[in-house]
Amino acid sequence: MSGLCAELTYFANVPHCESSLFAFLELVLLVFLFAVTITLCNGKGGSGKTTLTILLASALAEAGHQVAVRDTDAQKTATRWIDESASLPLAEDGKTYSALFIDTPPRLESSEFSDAVRQANVVVVVSSPSPADLFTSRDTVMALENLGVRERAHLLFNQVQPGTILSRDLEEMAQRIGLPVLKSRVQRRQAYQHAVVMGWKSLPSEAREEIFKIALEITALAK
Repeated sequence: MSGLCAELTYFANVPHCESSLFAFLELVLLVFLFAVTITLCNGKGGSGKTTLTILLASALAEAGHQVAVRDTDAQKTATRWIDESASLPLAEDGKTYSALFIDTPPRLESSEFSDAVRQANVVVVVSSPSPADLFTSRDTVMALENLGVRERAHLLFNQVQPGTILSRDLEEMAQRIGLPVLKSRVQRRQAYQHAVVMGWKSLPSEAREEIFKIALEITALAK
């Protein structure tokens, strides 16, 4: 409970962060009716799925839930991040968690990818708004279709810059990719990269609020 108490204390002492506090409290009060598995994927490396795997898992852990991460990517970036800075456990075989987050390799033909998406209650395809990501995201949707899990999948836009032309075209891009899109979006923030080495506690309140809201939206899909 130390993380929960620390997070409440943090928001209580940050001016003008009522919405952050409400988002956090919603996440605290979220009751899982079953153990949920959330798989993040994309057939393109560099989409941000590993970063978001750790950040979303950290958000639920800070809210008091029993969370773990399974790293199926051969590069083991998530594993190294956890070893260096994140206070999260790696998943143990046979153990049940309130939420299990699975990071996947950017190889759609791999058994690690297919096993991870088949296990999931919710599949999150992470994509930037760049047109270059359109094709790999569509390939990812096709792979999910072939594996029979497309109906579990939602699209999450990452590295969004508000006020740009690309940010205004997200709905159209989501339609072209062919998945329902999450209302929440991840803005491009240097703070998320700093968190790789500095940990969750290094995030400013607006970044924490953003991640809390995304975690809440994703987990609600599994209920």
